[in-house]
Amino acid sequence: MPRNKQISEQMRAESKSALISSARHLFAEHGYFQCKVSDIARAAGMSQGNVYWYFSSKEDLLKAVLNESFESLGFLLEEASALPNTSLEKLDYLLDQYISFSRDHGDFVRIFISILAHGGVALMQELGFDTPQIGLRYHQAVSTILAQGQTEGLIKEDINAENLTIFYFSFFNGLLFTYGQDWVQIPDATIREAVLRLLGVRESQ
Repeated sequence: MPRNKQISEQMRAESKSALISSARHLFAEHGYFQCKVSDIARAAGMSQGNVYWYFSSKEDLLKAVLNESFESLGFLLEEASALPNTSLEKLDYLLDQYISFSRDHGDFVRIFISILAHGGVALMQELGFDTPQIGLRYHQAVSTILAQGQTEGLIKEDINAENLTIFYFSFFNGLLFTYGQDWVQIPDATIREAVLRLLGVRESQ
């Protein structure tokens, strides 16, 4: 590939990434419906006309913002589940990555909440996101790890892995949805310890 073409494609990728980043921040800060394309362009340091070179509409930008985070989280969960490791090693990796994701994607959570509050699952469907299917994908990845943990004796078996998975996501959703960014002051180790207790991981582990 000619060098100038490589540079051109890199610049396009950087500009597109800058727009997505600016849109994510503004949608979270002011709300998707209150933002204008001109606001996003200004924040990204480019003209409004340039925005439409990459995205056909503000809604198209919203889809890109949501898709990026949905895919990142899905990849994280499935990667942890697919590791050729013990359940303890998988759970350690999962918690490290999930806590980091939660800290780094607070904007995504606020946007997602506001969209759900405005139009619920139906609006997400209109945007092209099958949230029940996305949730099932996430659920299966985590429940696979927890079921392995019970088989290996890491996790107590008094509650089945499916329900433990619900508790796992409810714990993090409670932090993110109820406490916004206030929870970020809690040390990772404290969060990890609370989750392990919630899941019934044996103290000797």
